[in-house]
Amino acid sequence: MNGLPYYKAYPRDFIEGTIGMDFETKAAYRLVLDLIYMQGGNLPDDARYISGLLGCTVRKWNSLRGSLVAMGKIIVNGEFLTNERAIIELETLRKLQDKQAENRSRPNKNKGLKSPRFNQSEPEPKEAKASNAQVREAVADLSQKQNLDVKDLTKRLTEAADGKIQPHGALVVAAILELINNGVDLETDILPTIRAVATRMSKPANSWAYFIGAIRDAYNNRIKAGAGLVKPATVTKIDVFALPQAEQERKLEFFLEQARLHRRWNPRLGALPWQDGCRIPEHLLKPDDGKGWQVIGVAA
Repeated sequence: MNGLPYYKAYPRDFIEGTIGMDFETKAAYRLVLDLIYMQGGNLPDDARYISGLLGCTVRKWNSLRGSLVAMGKIIVNGEFLTNERAIIELETLRKLQDKQAENRSRPNKNKGLKSPRFNQSEPEPKEAKASNAQVREAVADLSQKQNLDVKDLTKRLTEAADGKIQPHGALVVAAILELINNGVDLETDILPTIRAVATRMSKPANSWAYFIGAIRDAYNNRIKAGAGLVKPATVTKIDVFALPQAEQERKLEFFLEQARLHRRWNPRLGALPWQDGCRIPEHLLKPDDGKGWQVIGVAA
């Protein structure tokens, strides 16, 4: 299929699906989606071409590309980049165009019939309705493959919400993971706040983004009160290095991808990559890992 001059966009899904991304990654993702649709679903995986259109260096694009691929936002398909929702939308459009072409080739049997009202709307194709759920499931599957116990996290969050979260929204925990990555404590800040907010809600929230403001307020108030400054003694210990090697490496790969995305390092994983005291196996590291990264709990 040829590229499209325009395509359907779903602002709410984009905003909710990019919660936790920094502005630079979010903007790059938006432009890459445009390029994918312009190329008919398959964008040539050419770093110079894409970086030139985005207005950044090849090195910067490679970093952004790695983050978007790790999050499942873009998919590498041989020599091309694509997006799961784009594939669904373009296939839906192709079927519609084929149907229209078939109808045009038939004799006009509707001559003399009244035209429908211009304000009459057609139902959304079933493929388009299903696409949102499929995209969310793909994101959830990717998180499970990273082996971060996301199923258990989702279960605990849902229990805390006590039915005040839509089932489809409960699967997308990126916003909560971002808070945890920034030092917000699950037991002290997140779960109690969700419970408290849920008791005041009259209807379920569409996503965990609904609770983010209250969680941040609770965290900031706790810090101001001096009751929970981030210290090694008050933070739940991550015993990643006691796990079997295969599981340990899967978890460390996920933590590294998060650190590359946000340029922040959790000291519970040891020293920064490539520094003395680093506990991450060298074969998991990239040459630029640790450069310019801020250690959580330490001022930049």
